[in-house]
Amino acid sequence: MKRLLVLLFLSVPLIASANVVWPSLYILSQVYCWYVIGLGLVVEFFAVRFFGKASWGKSAIVVGVMNAVSALVGWVLIPISGILTEILLLPFGQGTFHLSHWIVDYVFVALVNTCIEGLAMKWIFKYSFKRVFWWLFAANAVSVALSVLVPFSDLY
Repeated sequence: MKRLLVLLFLSVPLIASANVVWPSLYILSQVYCWYVIGLGLVVEFFAVRFFGKASWGKSAIVVGVMNAVSALVGWVLIPISGILTEILLLPFGQGTFHLSHWIVDYVFVALVNTCIEGLAMKWIFKYSFKRVFWWLFAANAVSVALSVLVPFSDLY
């Protein structure tokens, strides 16, 4: 029964994704674009290498593992962050695609990725979460910002 509930829970954001559009879902679709992934991995690799004080090889392993975990868990949590954005900004009476929603969604997506990846680094590789949080957040902010460029790639 618990397995069925877990499967049901995991399918909810997918069903919601098909019928409702939030900026976070748009960001999510762009974050999984191949060149955004590649550029994001490079940014995070150098962040882990220099700020995490890891060797070149260990940096590659850490970035690969934490991004695999982030991709799997973020697939569920990023759409949920869009719901939280709607709830948070509801009192202001602005539409879903108002600039404030885009900004808050951008920050939430970067924050969700940072928390997932930071916890993966803590639990798997024994890094201090407090030590890695801010530089990992900065690297994720750059990675998520790269997804903004995706629509412009089709212009040429």
